[in-house]
Amino acid sequence: MSLPNNKSENLFSAGNTLVNLLPSDDLMVLFSKEIYPIFSDDDFKDCYSIKGRNAISPAFFSLITILQWKESLSDPEAAEAVVRRLDWKIALHLPVDYNDSFNPSSLCYFRKRLKENNKMSLIFDKILGLVQKKGFIKKRSKQRIDSTHIITHVNRISTTDLLFRTVKCLIEEIEKNDKNYYENNIPEDIKERYSQRFSSFGLSKEKRGDKQAEIVEDGLYLKSILEKIKSKNLQELEQLEIMETVFQENVIIKKKEINEKIFIEVDEIECPKQTIFNPRDRSMKLGKKGRLSWVGSKCHIVETAEKGQVNFITNMIQQSAPAKDILKHDEIREGNKQKGLKPKKTYVDSSYMSSNAIKKYQQEGRKLMGYIDDGTNSKKDPRFQKRNFKIKVKQKKIICPMGKKNSTWNESKDKTRYNVYFNKNDCLQCKYKKECVGEKTSQRLFQVSVDYEYLQRRRKEQKTKKFKEEMSVRAQVEGTISALVRFHGLRKAKYKGEMGRELQYLLSACGLNVKRLLKKIKNTTKRRELIPSVI
Repeated sequence: MSLPNNKSENLFSAGNTLVNLLPSDDLMVLFSKEIYPIFSDDDFKDCYSIKGRNAISPAFFSLITILQWKESLSDPEAAEAVVRRLDWKIALHLPVDYNDSFNPSSLCYFRKRLKENNKMSLIFDKILGLVQKKGFIKKRSKQRIDSTHIITHVNRISTTDLLFRTVKCLIEEIEKNDKNYYENNIPEDIKERYSQRFSSFGLSKEKRGDKQAEIVEDGLYLKSILEKIKSKNLQELEQLEIMETVFQENVIIKKKEINEKIFIEVDEIECPKQTIFNPRDRSMKLGKKGRLSWVGSKCHIVETAEKGQVNFITNMIQQSAPAKDILKHDEIREGNKQKGLKPKKTYVDSSYMSSNAIKKYQQEGRKLMGYIDDGTNSKKDPRFQKRNFKIKVKQKKIICPMGKKNSTWNESKDKTRYNVYFNKNDCLQCKYKKECVGEKTSQRLFQVSVDYEYLQRRRKEQKTKKFKEEMSVRAQVEGTISALVRFHGLRKAKYKGEMGRELQYLLSACGLNVKRLLKKIKNTTKRRELIPSVI
């Protein structure tokens, strides 16, 4: 499909003929004036072909998508609103008698084009650019960051079905990457077996075990073929690694030799600790945070943090569910760089904090604000927690509460920390050995960060009244997360794959940003009207 040729606006659109129907400060009227003009079909030229029949205007679809996520509507509801609602016709500059509705699936295909051409952030960036142009986000605006869990709709299929799907995905990847290899080296019976659908529903325990053994045998045979007959196109098979992991997590494989023939027997593991729930989407993993556990991913919300001001989301970053929050600092900084932002202070919770992170931000002329754990949550006896040891990094010395010094001080291989041991004899002879070291170990081990001095300074600073008052601004990001979850559909993943989820996060943030932007413009206009003119 190609971009539409007719780009002229209808003079009899609702935006022109019904200009007095709604108040001038109505949000939809402001949408028509402020947001409608910033989108054009040329913004999406990379997503469409030069040849082919004309498509429905992508700028039109992008505006509908913004309104859809602003009001949290489904595709059919959005398509119906375009025809039935006058305020939407005003916002979209449509004729009053417009009734030429499009199929709701057209919105699906539009989003698919954005994903295929890696333009997921295009709509979000256009809105954010408008906010920056209006001066509502300064270059040095402060930021706050927090993450929330995203639940993926995934059925926990039976072990037999999971094994079958895993081997099937491997065969499909081989066929996709090297068609000739697939045709010449993969046995016909395996091709036929995994080209069909399969379900273990209704199978007896004995038949289920036989089927599992057959699937595992096929998978191991495919692995042996790939090892014997190599191909340049099949050197890095993602599904092969996934298959090995699924086998290891879900079944115990036993090999028996009878009459010089090797047979495979399989024992299913009860209550397996699975890390892969769907071989087609490896990013769906089990996440745990305190008592909460979920299957899906995480989303990091990056937002401006100006006290007493309307704040806007500047980035939405996806992460695997079990991954640590602290690993996303580089991506957050890169996102700020692309948007021309250099926040002087960034407010985070303790899961984002480390000595290395504080050091990096300080070297860039910025400050990472957050609380450092002082060891009070440790299960050890309070008298022998880390905070009660005298740590002197420059002198390479640690003194325990009983006055004993460390015996060794070694730097780790990655050069990020020091491994410090106390003398074994001192620990064994100490009357508090059980409380300090424990029963199973014989000496106390310490791991001290190379940049430990940054932690020491922060622990002193976070006790001050000024620091605590300043950190109060971070908690307001919880309200933003609540709004995204309750009014913009963030909690549950709606689209498949990593790119689909990234698009969802950005559209959710876009809907909230538009809502805040229009209200900010409305309040600013009212404030100007209240100021008397000077004669």
